[in-house]
Amino acid sequence: MPRRPDPTRKPELLAQIIEHLRGRSIATVSFRTLADALGVSTYVFVYHFGNRAELVAEIVRGVVARHDAALAVDPTVLDDEAFRSHLLDAWGDATSERGRDLLRLETEAALLEVVAGEQGPARGEVVRWHDFVARWLVARGVPEAVAVPEARITVDALRGLQHDALVTAEVRPLTTAATRVVDDLVARAAQLAATP
Repeated sequence: MPRRPDPTRKPELLAQIIEHLRGRSIATVSFRTLADALGVSTYVFVYHFGNRAELVAEIVRGVVARHDAALAVDPTVLDDEAFRSHLLDAWGDATSERGRDLLRLETEAALLEVVAGEQGPARGEVVRWHDFVARWLVARGVPEAVAVPEARITVDALRGLQHDALVTAEVRPLTTAATRVVDDLVARAAQLAATP
């Protein structure tokens, strides 16, 4: 009688793969290189992921999933201080050493999706944050036509600062800048809500 598959094995492997890739490129991924690095048979990867394309897709989904908990919060119930804290906590996660490594992988994946002409999870990650911030603004009374571009400006400014942190590793001064971006949005929310 064949042994039943262990449902925890694939998520464990994926976590190990992502940790292994923190210092490497997605472009270097192959069953052979991963098998050698993780000390398992290539058969294990074939069994759990099928082929390289599906393995890479799972890696990208795993990297992007690091934001799931932050984005699962309903922004419409957050007051100004809770929203501010939420965004700055997300900033702290994104600019930690691990966060910067995963941002690099996410950025690489997004560029690969652009080249392939695909709208995959890495490219969609920025949109998820745009929507999160826009929903908070709308809940504060900001018209949607104003909230959507304001959210984009804020999220894209934070993403640009994250990219700076990725390239320079100068997190402290960039955290000051990110705090200002968030504080400016929170301070403007009431003014934007009052604008006809």
